[in-house]
Amino acid sequence: RTVGDNGLQQRISVRLANGLAAIEASDDITAISLCGMGGETIRDILDSGTARLNGRERLILQPNGGEQPLRQWLMENGYQILHEEVLRENRFYYEIIVAERAEGVSYSAEQLYFGPLHMQARSPQFVAKWQRLLRQKRKALAGLEQARQGQQPAQKVGEIEQQIAWINQLLA
Repeated sequence: RTVGDNGLQQRISVRLANGLAAIEASDDITAISLCGMGGETIRDILDSGTARLNGRERLILQPNGGEQPLRQWLMENGYQILHEEVLRENRFYYEIIVAERAEGVSYSAEQLYFGPLHMQARSPQFVAKWQRLLRQKRKALAGLEQARQGQQPAQKVGEIEQQIAWINQLLA
């Protein structure tokens, strides 16, 4: 309706589809933007639409959480992260990840967790985000210990302790 209301039918083709299913090889897509949903959902959309990707497109992604599994997918599917940015709106932090296909993409567990370019640039928004998350993780760990009275699941506690150690090291 918006395309029609603005007289843009000759310039814009609107398609209704699930995920990337509307993309056809003849479209020669150069950019795909997936924004405003969890990183796991973005990963699943990319994963189920892999056959529709031509390998030449730039991915512009804005996950609301779940950045680590999204970065993992990018690495495993040969996408190099070219740009990362943390933005703050009100009390929420949003990440933007831009990636393109490349050879020999490999990131460490910490780079997947924080973002390889974020770790280098350490913008004020990035540092503030991780200071906030550190407080939340400490609170979560204390809550687990208190709720279970020492009987908390060792794997979950170990994960949180590892994340706290990484964040402390990053912020040091």
